[in-house]
This record gives sequence, C-alpha cells and structure tokens, in this order.
Amino acid sequence: MIPDSENVARAIFSPRMIVDGEIQPETFRLRSSIKEDYLSVMRVAIPSWMDDIKLIPQRQNRQLYGYAEMNVGDIRGIQLNNVNFDVRELPNETLASHAGIYILVNGENLVGGKRIGSIQNGEEQDFLLLAIQRELVETAQKGLHRISNHN
Repeated sequence: MIPDSENVARAIFSPRMIVDGEIQPETFRLRSSIKEDYLSVMRVAIPSWMDDIKLIPQRQNRQLYGYAEMNVGDIRGIQLNNVNFDVRELPNETLASHAGIYILVNGENLVGGKRIGSIQNGEEQDFLLLAIQRELVETAQKGLHRISNHN
C-alpha cells in the first residue's frame, strides 16, 4: 500500500491536457477506447519516476509538457458525494514507479465509457464525472511542473 505521505506525478501532455499553463479536465478522463479503470501516475519515491514519465509515448499531437505532482493523502482525502479515491502501486517491467488513481462511485470502480450502475440518469453521471475531474485538476494544478524538451 502506498502511504498517504507519498507523492505521485501525472504526466501532462500538450495540447489536450494543458492550455495557457492551466491543467484541463481532459487530464483526468478515463479512456473508453481501452476501458481504462485507473489514471496512470508515477510514484515520486521510486528513483526511476522521471525516466518512467519520459518513456510514455509521445506522438505528433501529444507532446510531453511536464507533470503534476500530487500528494496521495490529498487525493484519498478528496470529499465528493459517494466518491472515493485510492492510489495503488502497479509496477511493471517497463515502469517501476507506475501506480494508478482509482475512482469508486458508490463502491463501484469507475471505468472509461461504462455507465455507473448506481446512477440511472446520464446527465447526473456526466455532471459527477466533471466534478471528479475538477477536483483532481484542483489538486494537480498546485504541483504543476514543466519539463524541458532539451534532453
């Protein structure tokens, strides 16, 4: 288990995740195309975390801008009706520092593109998803760091 005192970093890519130095809600959208069930972050306590961020593929329409450093306890402590946040370690062969932010609504793990079973109203779900994104943006904006593209 990752302790509350630890920090994690979410990679920020331009142009979709950042506009004029402001993190966008898109940064915290679970992708429906891959049924994403957590938001990838890197554990700052693991020495390879910065190298791991730089290993995330960049494309013509997605350039690494920087990262948002967030405290695990702050993420878990976000207060939103029937929503709980957790950060769990998910290391793999390529990314030793990999972890994920999991979002549970009424105990159900949020999955990109999947309706929340306990919420019948589509508009209500859309509003809740936006509220979740805004909370994470607010937490992340405080720890925004730019990475120089000159390696």
